[in-house]
Amino acid sequence: MKTNLKKVYSKLPNKKVDLKEQKVALGLIDDISYDYDNLEEEVGRLQYLLDEFIPQQFDKLDEAYILLKDVLVNNSENIIYYDDVAEDEETIQNIRAKADELGLDANEIFPNIDGYSEELTRLRTLSDEFESAVRQFRNY
Repeated sequence: MKTNLKKVYSKLPNKKVDLKEQKVALGLIDDISYDYDNLEEEVGRLQYLLDEFIPQQFDKLDEAYILLKDVLVNNSENIIYYDDVAEDEETIQNIRAKADELGLDANEIFPNIDGYSEELTRLRTLSDEFESAVRQFRNY
C-alpha cells in the first residue's frame, strides 16, 4: 500500500504554496465594528468634543447664565415693574372723574392720558411675562 501512496504523491505537483502571501479571511475580522480609518475618525471627533467644543459651550453657558442672572435676578437694567406704578391706574381714573365733573376732556388735564393708560396695561402684561422668565430661569 505504501507503494501506491508513493505513486500518487509522486504524480502530484511538487509546488509549495506560501500561505503568507494568500489573503485568508478569518471569521473574527467580521466581528470588528469599524475599520481603522473610521475608528480613528470617531476617536478624533470625540477628542475634539472633549478638548474644544464642550469647554467652549460651557463657557458660553456660563456667560449666558451670568447675563441672565444680572437682568432677571439682580435687575441690572433697572426696569420698572407694574407694581411700581400700579397706583397710577387709580390716579388715572380719578383724573378722568375730575375732568368729567369739570366738563373737561381728561387730555386737557393730563395730556396723552389714554396713551399713558395703554402703556400701563402693556407694562402689566410685560411684567407678568418678565416674572415668568424669572421663574423659568430659577427652575433651569
